[in-house]
Amino acid sequence: MQVQQQERNSNPVLPAEKRKERAKKRRSKLLFVNFMMLWLLLIACGLYGAHTYMNHVEQSLADQLSQETEQRLIELETSFNTKLSELDSSYNEKIAALGEQIEELNQLLTFVKDNSSNNNDNSNQLYSQINDIKAQLQKLQKSMELLK
Repeated sequence: MQVQQQERNSNPVLPAEKRKERAKKRRSKLLFVNFMMLWLLLIACGLYGAHTYMNHVEQSLADQLSQETEQRLIELETSFNTKLSELDSSYNEKIAALGEQIEELNQLLTFVKDNSSNNNDNSNQLYSQINDIKAQLQKLQKSMELLK
């Protein structure tokens, strides 16, 4: 024990140096811990920023897609309506043309009846043609009603 007391008494600077070394070690450990905490904080902030940015990009893309889809739907609707009106007008024209043909055939039929003698074969052919045209007219009217 005496030797230890002598060493303590002979080196009073050693505990101060040990204190300084311990303080340095503590400071270096604290600096390292602070440095790591700072890096973790920066990484967390970066991850949060990336997540927020991705949400923003996703939302803007969804908005853009919905606007483009809506615009294309409007274009398709107008295109469909114009084509439907064109078909309707063409069917009306065809029906009117068939009506004119029927009227002409009726006039021919009356002319043939007036000029016919006992021979009825020609009038029967005209009647069958008129009936065919009437059947076509009815088919066109049904298909036009289906389109409407």
